[in-house]
Amino acid sequence: MTEHRFYAAGTVPPVSTYEFHEHRPRAPHLEQPDHRARLVKVAQVVRQVHPQSVTDLGCGDGGLLSLLKDIPSWGYDFQPSNANGWAQRGVTATQLDFVAHPEEIKWGELVVVTEVLEHLDDPHELVSLISHNAKYIVASSPYGETLEQHAAEHAWGWDMDGYLQLFNPNWIVTSHFLLNWCQILTARSKHL
Repeated sequence: MTEHRFYAAGTVPPVSTYEFHEHRPRAPHLEQPDHRARLVKVAQVVRQVHPQSVTDLGCGDGGLLSLLKDIPSWGYDFQPSNANGWAQRGVTATQLDFVAHPEEIKWGELVVVTEVLEHLDDPHELVSLISHNAKYIVASSPYGETLEQHAAEHAWGWDMDGYLQLFNPNWIVTSHFLLNWCQILTARSKHL
């Protein structure tokens, strides 16, 4: 089991702050081949759960939400440039630092956190919070990053076992698999 922290304990990783993301350009992941495969697969996984509603935390420019338009869904992201994509894609999203203001989140039956957890100061806290507010979770993060080799904008990395441990003891994992460079996990809350 491996979980890597890519920053010093007791500090806040710059990559988890609004200031880091404030002037970053919009990332149209749905149009990027490596990310498109992930988003299409996550949309398929979400549909297999048959949720009544979906909340996408860290929804980026709304690419995944645009694939789920037939399910009541909404998203949150705090990077200003991503807001340009929401109207273009015809999705509902709000600019919000959802980690700092979880009381403002409208919770769906299923919560998606794709390519989000590795950017946070405390992914364990968010995974626990979601388990008390949503019945299902679909998450994805890169697979195989190490202390020596990881994206500069990532604060955490996990192998397969480490990722499973991130979701314990709050979730019952129902699927966990690799797709190209990322791992995708689906789970049901033990609390709801």
